[in-house]
Amino acid sequence: MPLINNQSRKTTVIATLKVVVVMLIVYMIYRTVDKTGGEFTSRDLSLSNFSYLWLVASAFCYALGLSCFACFWHGALRLLQQTPRLSESLGSYFISHLGKYVPGKALVVVIRSERVKSTRTSLSSAITGVFIETLGMMAVGAVTAGLILAFNHRTLQNPTVLWISLGLAFAAGVPASPPLFRKAIRFVDKRKKLGNLEDQISHLTLRNIFPFWIVCVGGWLWLGASMLAILEAFPAWVFNQPFDASIAPLAMSCVALAMVAGFISLIPGGAGVREYIILALLGPTLGATGAILAAVALRLVWLVTEVLLAIGSIIVMRQQRTIRNT
Repeated sequence: MPLINNQSRKTTVIATLKVVVVMLIVYMIYRTVDKTGGEFTSRDLSLSNFSYLWLVASAFCYALGLSCFACFWHGALRLLQQTPRLSESLGSYFISHLGKYVPGKALVVVIRSERVKSTRTSLSSAITGVFIETLGMMAVGAVTAGLILAFNHRTLQNPTVLWISLGLAFAAGVPASPPLFRKAIRFVDKRKKLGNLEDQISHLTLRNIFPFWIVCVGGWLWLGASMLAILEAFPAWVFNQPFDASIAPLAMSCVALAMVAGFISLIPGGAGVREYIILALLGPTLGATGAILAAVALRLVWLVTEVLLAIGSIIVMRQQRTIRNT
């Protein structure tokens, strides 16, 4: 009888925590939307001023970019000798993105690993896979942005940003390299006894992971395309000069550098860091106000896309679970 009561109490606590987490995520998303709306209102901008077609295009490009990173996450789990279904990997990835709106971003790891965990995917491997994907994604983003800037250095008015991209590539690339990552996992495994994780990381080699890094390049290019679509969606009077193709390389590299810099800075939300990158790359051309408004609009479109992808993933995963149980 006490065992049953303890189990019932544990189930109740877990259910309560899940409700609290959902409410916290909803609240933080509401705050983000409210703050974003306030920034547009203060500058006499409304949704009617934008091109709806380009906003949808931006959301579509972002969804494609996230799908590339989700495939990398699925591949990382496979390299760790786990066998999740593709729908489970993609679904857990999309749902976990809502956790990044809660300060600390630890919820991203918790949600993603818990959602993908099953008899075919261990929790420790899922958590390890999150770090493989995140570090690899950031390293590839910094390198991609650096290469774009290097090939278009003549349009770069602030050369410091190029050096920043090289520094970010090094900061993210070193821990993402398979040999060092394997050593780190072995070090943790000896102290935490994570099961057979040391055996599972034997397939984590540069040769095996490199194809997924190439997929990540595609993901970052799609995210850059999402920014280009946002710039097209704005009314022309917002920017100092009309948006044209010459700005495209700066805009595409801006997305990757801002995200990577915000992540590596460890500052909550990358406050101040992302704004510096955006202003340094786009400010001289679009104007400070135009550059910041573009970043705000991009944040809102991405948020809406993430919510829709998460809702769709929850529905699909529940339907599949119901089918398997019948």
